Amino acid sequence: MARIYLCPGCEQTLATASDAIRRHAKDMEAAISAVHAGLTEERVLKHKTTLIASFYDAQSAWDAYRTHLKEHGILPVIPPATQP
Repeated sequence: MARIYLCPGCEQTLATASDAIRRHAKDMEAAISAVHAGLTEERVLKHKTTLIASFYDAQSAWDAYRTHLKEHGILPVIPPATQP
């Protein structure tokens, strides 16, 4: 059986990704609550801007975590699909 190497970076990238996803969830919950309370156009734009930013932060952190796990051989490296 092959040995799997884990490093402090594994834990750190997971924590970073988890924190980013939790921030996005908190932002989404705030937006949902605001929708139920009624929104002005200005608040819609503010929530939209915040949600977009937190979503991309979470996606970026998750991608970094996935890449890190691939570097250790924990996740398979799947080549991109080829176009016909």
